[in-house]
Amino acid sequence: MSTSQKFMRAEAGKQSVFGTAVTPDFKLPFTGEYMDAQTEQVAAWDSGTWTPVEIVEKTSDYATFKLSGAMFFELLPVFLSAGFADLSPTGSNPYAYDAELNPAAVGAPSPYTFYFGANEAIGGTGPAVRIQDGYLRKMVLSFNLNSKELTVQSDWFGKSVDDNSGAGRAFIGAALPTSLGMMKGMLSALEIQDAATTGSDFATMTAFDCSLLDWSLSIDTGLRPQWAGEENALTYCGYYHEEPVVTFQPTIRTNATNYALVKGKANSRTFQELMLTLNGATSRQVKWQMTGRWLPNFTAHSRAGGEVVMSPTFQCKTPHTQTTTPHMFGWELDTQWSHT
Repeated sequence: MSTSQKFMRAEAGKQSVFGTAVTPDFKLPFTGEYMDAQTEQVAAWDSGTWTPVEIVEKTSDYATFKLSGAMFFELLPVFLSAGFADLSPTGSNPYAYDAELNPAAVGAPSPYTFYFGANEAIGGTGPAVRIQDGYLRKMVLSFNLNSKELTVQSDWFGKSVDDNSGAGRAFIGAALPTSLGMMKGMLSALEIQDAATTGSDFATMTAFDCSLLDWSLSIDTGLRPQWAGEENALTYCGYYHEEPVVTFQPTIRTNATNYALVKGKANSRTFQELMLTLNGATSRQVKWQMTGRWLPNFTAHSRAGGEVVMSPTFQCKTPHTQTTTPHMFGWELDTQWSHT
């Protein structure tokens, strides 16, 4: 079996606990690539022969994989649960997933079990491999006005590439989440306000008069694989937290007033709050809520798609002045699928 393999079919299921794989119960409409990243240690030994002699032992099981493709409102809870904290929806049709990062405490993300493969059987049982205890490391949502696409690129890690001792695994035959609604960057709006001493208040934002020609929202969850040394081997035992990094990079066609606003806030290091809203059909919606500041040193005029634009960078950070409900990043998400 190759150490790196592209797959065309994927199924997944949310685990109730770390360390115990589950039977997938939904299909993923993504393509990607998984990698068997197990490691080994090699020792040279002089046995008296003229050819080298080695002593080799495996030191760890480990896997990484990528999920890429069009993004759907109904699948965002999978990414957010695996990256920040396990989410349960409220309400019904739509189901609401409203949450935010807590600057005072790390979250408890949920591990997932994945089946990856194609039509060719690995062995006698089936074509799939299993990666359990999967967590989201990073996701990037990107939109481009010319192609009219909104896509996701994501990086994950998990325990190991388990091919069932060479026999492969049979796909469960899980169905796609019902009523999938594709996210469309054309249906987006940006709102803005100065950050006050009280965070998490996005109720009275001011519309930002602009056209978003393209943008990217990069979300590094801060999750990293955690290892333990046991029985002459490194054992993958979950995750630990580094600082999450969230960056919004838009290419904006706007007026002189809004350029002066953004440039002035960047130069003065004034913290602001942004809300990027993506609307969909049938009560689907996501509001990305960001607190941070525009980074300085961006140009007034560049060209993209035949338009004169500005391309600033907004970095999510918690201002020290927010002493009440401090905020960095959060979301309000409505979907037509209850992912529990």
